Parts: sequence; C-alpha cells; structure tokens
Amino acid sequence: MIFLQPLALFALAFALVPPLLHLFQRRHPPDVAFPAVRYLRQTEREARRAIRLRHVVVLLLRVAAVVLLVLAAARPVVPVRTGGLHAPTALVIVLDNSLSSGAVVEGRRVLDDLRARARETFRAARSGDVLWLVGSDGVGRRGGPAELADAAGRMEPDHRRLDLVAAVALGARLARGAGVAEAGIHVLSDLQLSAFVDAGGAPEVDSGAAGLPVVVYHPASDPPGNRGVVEARAEPPVWVLGSGSVAARVGGSPSEPSERASLTVRLGGREVARAVTAGGAVAVDVSAPGRGWLAGEVALEPDELRADDARPFAVRVAEPVAVDVEPGADVGRFVGEALAALSAAGRVRPGSATRVRVGETARAGATVIFPPRDSLQLGAANRALASAGVGWRFARVVSEPDTVAATGLEGIGGARVARRLGLVAAGSPARGAVLARVGGEPWIVRSGRTVVAGSRFVLEETDLPLRAGFVPALAVLLAHAARGDEGALAAAPGEPVILPDGVGAVGTVPPTVPVSSEVRAPLAPGAYPLLAGTDTVGSLVVAADPRESVLARASDAQVAAAIPGARVRVVDSPRAYAAAWFAGAGRSDLTPWLLAAALVVLVAESLVAAGLRRSVG
Repeated sequence: MIFLQPLALFALAFALVPPLLHLFQRRHPPDVAFPAVRYLRQTEREARRAIRLRHVVVLLLRVAAVVLLVLAAARPVVPVRTGGLHAPTALVIVLDNSLSSGAVVEGRRVLDDLRARARETFRAARSGDVLWLVGSDGVGRRGGPAELADAAGRMEPDHRRLDLVAAVALGARLARGAGVAEAGIHVLSDLQLSAFVDAGGAPEVDSGAAGLPVVVYHPASDPPGNRGVVEARAEPPVWVLGSGSVAARVGGSPSEPSERASLTVRLGGREVARAVTAGGAVAVDVSAPGRGWLAGEVALEPDELRADDARPFAVRVAEPVAVDVEPGADVGRFVGEALAALSAAGRVRPGSATRVRVGETARAGATVIFPPRDSLQLGAANRALASAGVGWRFARVVSEPDTVAATGLEGIGGARVARRLGLVAAGSPARGAVLARVGGEPWIVRSGRTVVAGSRFVLEETDLPLRAGFVPALAVLLAHAARGDEGALAAAPGEPVILPDGVGAVGTVPPTVPVSSEVRAPLAPGAYPLLAGTDTVGSLVVAADPRESVLARASDAQVAAAIPGARVRVVDSPRAYAAAWFAGAGRSDLTPWLLAAALVVLVAESLVAAGLRRSVG
C-alpha cells in the first residue's frame, strides 16, 4: 500500500483526543445514603459495569472514526490488475492505420476496432501520464488524453506502409525519454507478418525496447482472403504506333487460389481492355486512345480490401523515331539487325531528316553513343562529348565480368558484361541519368538528348544482344534520345524522390515556387506528370507497397522474436487488452471505502452514546 498524501498521516495524533476527553470527563456516581438494602447495591454494581463497557465502546468508535478519516485524507492506494488509479506512466500507442487496416472482417473494418481500443486507453489515462500516438506516417504525436483520443478516432487507412518494429523502436525512445518511472508501448495492428520480418524471416530492425512492457493487440477474427494488383507496367515503356501491352501481376492471400478474377485496364480515362486471371502474372494487349504521356490503371473486382484492387501505371505513346547510323561507325552487326527489325515493325524509320544518330561521335542533337573500337580514339571521343555539352566522359577499361542492374531499361537486367569503359561524371550530370549499372558503376547513362553506353553491343563485350530484351531496350534508348524524356519514375506514397534536372513541377499545375531536387511523393496513388515548363517530360507513378496485399498474420512467437528483450504480451480480445491498459502501474484508491467505513463508525458511535446518556440519566 502507498499513500498519495502521506503528510496527512500526521493527523493521526488527533486519535488521542477521544481518550483524553474520556479521562478528563470521568464521572463518579454520587454517594446516596440509603438503608442497607442488599439488592440495591447489587444493582448499582451491575449498572456501573455496563456503563463502563459502553464508555470503552464509545471511546474505541471515536478513535476508529478519527483514524479512518485521517487515512482517507492520506489517499491510500493498492495495486490492481486493471482500472483504478495508476502511477504516472509514459505510454506510446502505435496505431497501425496502414493500407491493410482497411480490410473488412465480419462487416467491420479492422481499423475501426483498433481505433476503438486506442480511444478507450487514452480515456483511461490520468493527468500525470505522458502520452504519444504513432501512426503509419511514423510521427510521434504527443498530447493529452482527450486530444489523442480524438486524433485516433479520425485516423483513416493510409497508403504509407508502417514498419511495426521501427515504430516500436521509436516508441521505446519516446517512453524512455519521458522522465517518469513507468513506461510502456501498445501496438494495435492487424499484425501483418511482413511488417515484422523481411523476406528471409529475420527481424527488420532492432526495436531497442528491451525491458519495456509491450502490449500487442489484434482482432480475434482471422484475416480475410484477399487479391490485389501488386504490379502494373507498360511493355515496352514507350509505345510506338499506339499499341503495346500492360503487364500485371495479381498477388495477396486468396482463400481460394483457383478462383478466377476479372481484370480491367483503363488508359487515358477509358476502359481499353479486359482479361481473366486465376492469379499470378498476365499480359494484356492494349491500343492507346491518344499520343503523349498517358496515365492508366489495372483494376480487379472489389473484395474485402478495396484499396489494393487498382494499381496505376504510365506509358509514353509516340510516333516512330527517325534513326540514322553515323557513317564509318562500327556499332556492330547486332545493333544494325535490331534497327532493321524495329524498322520492319514500324517503330523506327530511316531518312535524311535524321532525329537520332547512332554512332561513336557525340554531336548536338539526339544521339546514342558507343565507345570507339580503337582505344586510341578515346581522347577524341571525350572531346566530342565535351563539345556537345554531355556531362559524362569515358574512363579506364574495366575487364572484370559482372552483371547488369537496370531500373530504367526493362528486360536487360542480369545480362553479363565482360568488357566496358568506365563512365565518370564531368561537372554535374543530370540527376537520375544512370539507366543501367554494372558492378555498381554507371554503364548506360543519359545527359539531355544524348545516351552514352559503356560497352559496344557485341558478344566480345556483352551477351546483351542474345537476350530477348535487347531489341526493346534499344528502342527505349532511341526514345530517350529522340524526346529527352525522363521516363516513368516509381515511388511509394510519401517516399523521397530525386527529380531529374529541368523538372519544375510534379502534377498538372506548376507550383508558384521552384520544386527542389528532392521531393516527397504524393500520398495518393496515381500517375503524376513531370513538367519542364509546360511540357510533360516524364511521369511519377505512385503505388502502395505490394506487401500490403498479403494479410497473413504473424504468430505470437514471431512477434516476440521481432522485439527481443521486451516483455511482450499478445492479446486478441478487448477485455484482455483493457486489463493491460496500464499494466504494472494500476492502483485502486481506498479513499471512498475509508470514508464509508468512517460514516458507519460515526453512526454506531452516535447510537451507543445515546444509549449511554439514557443509562446515566
């Protein structure tokens, strides 16, 4: 037992007042001369004993009343499992309002259940508690109980992904820095397995919550089956002659894997194709309704999680590129054959009014440059690059075989490169201009309307010409050079994005102030145009993390393993969670009970004292 007002215990000295009053007010019965009648003396002795006993009872009741009142003033409290008062506590509630929390289970969203639990906890808090609320944005909001309860009630599913282990780590830092003795973290989540472990099954980060009580609540109902569009892209990224295909992939955690689903492809605001899939990858042939940069989406039929039923993509629909090969340049027979194939397909066209020149010498205008076959010509090649204003130069020969990593050129990733020339930046090259890397170093780059490759596309230097993606990749390089487009950038909602040089706005309306080189992607999924002045030079495709579609829940053991050293308790019922609101700090105030007992004692004292007065009288 502890006392919230221990100084009040000094008032126990007043318990001596009733005994002192009894001592100073003792009455001696008067001596009355009566005849020596035996029975009267006997009656007197019996009456005296009864009066003395009642005096003792009144004395004890008065002392007990004083003691009870003093103890009530000291406000004693005792530990309890739930409810009541509690010592000042630093409590961080991690409310998982990521995309998956919008799943509907038994007619109710998961997030609605989680919000109710958060509000109940904040309402049980006291004025001495230090409280925070952490949502999917990863921001720790500090406030009072009413303020945070209101904030939790307004939370809606957010397309940003919440790393629960990182959120617990943030909560541990906040709770430990609060300066109060008691601390704890509550995690309210659907407990997606991917939010706790990476693809290898290991915890993503160290939570730093060792020694802290961590209460983890999830709804008791099993996660629903779910299908979502986890990938959507245009193939190739540039469509010539107004047609191409859209590659999509359906994932998630379906309850019936054999169930077929209908896919709808929309482009430029119109429905352009439909397909039926049982899950996995699917390619849909599409005819574009217009030219330029078009925004599209691949959509599924609605299910329990609506937010992942559509995924955006963007595509550049262009006219055929006019291409010519520099006279005397040795670009290799594979490049010549690829250009012939593209010409036969109508995707490029030769002519004297050349828009893109393929060769070994840089010049003003659109060019695709390969390194010279003779290393003695490197100096001349670099001087030509400098004269054309290209921000890259050829460097030393690298003969260490390695593989290609390409984010801007679909289909060539994994190709082997046996020989290449290093590419180094001269001055300040365009940000995001590296289209492919080998060994972590630039291999294919772009500067304005000039594309520079670090190897000739011949078998002695790379096996790229033998790969199926070679011809489409060459077509994309030609498109980059012809239009100077930045291509389609991909980002998750709210993720930092490095914008290419010249891009002044993201969206359809240019801002009144210049856009910095690094911006945050919009929170709403979609395809946002990248503007250079009034021209659209690319697209920023914002889509949710595909892992949000997999609703499989982590086990209690996996949750505990992801937060090592913490005192983890996983519960799945509102009653069990309520019992852990302020676990370890719960107290029950005995003041009302002491006051009630004092009242009973005073009533009893009054009755006994009244009877005593009648007896004496």
